[in-house]
This record gives sequence, structure tokens and C-alpha cells, in this order.
Amino acid sequence: MLSRTLIFMFFLVTSSSLLQAEIIFKAAYENASQFPNYVGDTSEVLESKPGVAVELVKLLEDSIPNFKVKFFRLPWKQCLLQLKEGELDGIFNGSFSQQRLAVGTYPWKDGAVDSSRRLTTISYHFYRLKGSKFTWDGHHVSGLTGKIGTPVAFSIEADLKKMGLPILSARDIHANFSNLLRGKVDALALQDVTSDFHIQRKSGLKSIEKVFPPLKTKPYYLMLSRQFKNKHPELSEKIWDTIATLREERLQELTEGYY
Repeated sequence: MLSRTLIFMFFLVTSSSLLQAEIIFKAAYENASQFPNYVGDTSEVLESKPGVAVELVKLLEDSIPNFKVKFFRLPWKQCLLQLKEGELDGIFNGSFSQQRLAVGTYPWKDGAVDSSRRLTTISYHFYRLKGSKFTWDGHHVSGLTGKIGTPVAFSIEADLKKMGLPILSARDIHANFSNLLRGKVDALALQDVTSDFHIQRKSGLKSIEKVFPPLKTKPYYLMLSRQFKNKHPELSEKIWDTIATLREERLQELTEGYY
């Protein structure tokens, strides 16, 4: 009888410990600035003012019990590879593409990605040298004699290929700007939050201008690994639900703190 009692008590203690076990959520984002979403061209995770998206993901700790986020900064291509392998639990900011369903998971509803649970929204624009003949009317480009520069492993690569446009991908935004200034490409297709920040602050980029209208506007997500989603299905939905709430309640306030 005593042994049964001890076994039962051991079961209760063990079950309680499992329920209270802290989950360390390994999340990564790019090691290049995407102001104001993440700040600094560095692999270091900044303690102060790391970026709006970083702060928003960090706030998950306040809403989900026994949940801690450990951040990493890597080249975006490496973020995608490590998510696919399950070495990371989540990455951001990731736009949706069919190809990335082989890499990780998105919030889903009624057979499609659920944009209401996005992390943020970002627009892509073309950028050209002032005086360039390159133009964009919202449907077609003209004045293109060479290639369009893009960031490597970004979803815009596939979008431009679908449009039949030749591309030259570069490892980061600085290499893209250099390619445009040196005439290796006719224009760039870049996220405006990042590009505008650099152009406004660096005198060597004043000859570059933004082309309107936007090339594409996309919702961006906290992507989760398939391994994490399979192991923690309810928690995964809770994470995405909480991101949606935090975005509505805190995103604007956090963003204002960076300007």
C-alpha cells in the first residue's frame, strides 16, 4: 500500500514539474538592419533598442507562462536553413510563399495563411539612380537594359522571376547599393523600411531614389519550425494569437519610440 502511495506521489510531482517546465524558444532574425524592425548590421543581439519586431516577439514572455525567448542573429538564408532543420523554433520577419511551406509553418485558417496573425506589414519598392530611364507603372517596367538587384534568399526573387525580370542577387543591402552605383544593375527591388533608412542617413546614397507605386506590399510573420509546431501544436497557435494581439495593442507605440 505504501509503495503504491509513493508511486502516486512521484507521479504527481513529476507531472507537476512537466507542466511547469520552462520552454526556451529559439528565435532568429537577420543580422542586417531592417529599421525599425531590427537595428544594426551585426550578429549581436542588442540589449537596448534592438528593434520593434524584436521587442514585440520578446513580449510573448509576458503573455505566455513559462515561456522564454532566446534570440539569435544570422544571415537570412541561414535563418531559413536552420528553421527547416529544427535548429531554430522560429524566425522573423518572413513573408509567405508556397516554397517556404517546405521550410516552416505559418498561422493558418480555412486552408490559407492567416494574415490577421501577421507580425507586421512591409512594402517592396524599386530604387534607381536619379536620371535613370527605368520606370514602373504598377504593372510593367520600362527602360530596363540590365538586371534588377535583390537581396539573396528573399521572397522578392521569386516574384521578379515570375514577372520575367532578370535579377542579380547580393548578400546584403550594402552590396545591392554598390551594384546600383557601379552600374551592375539598373534598379533594385528592396524593402522600403530598410532602404529608406540607409538612403536618408548616408551621403553616398543621395543619388538613389525610390520609385512609386510600391512593387508589392506583404504581410510578414513569425514563422515556426515544423518540429516545434508538431511538438507544441496548442502553444504554436497561442504564440500566433498573442502576436496578433500584441501587434494591435503595442506595435504603434513601440514604433514611435524609434523615431
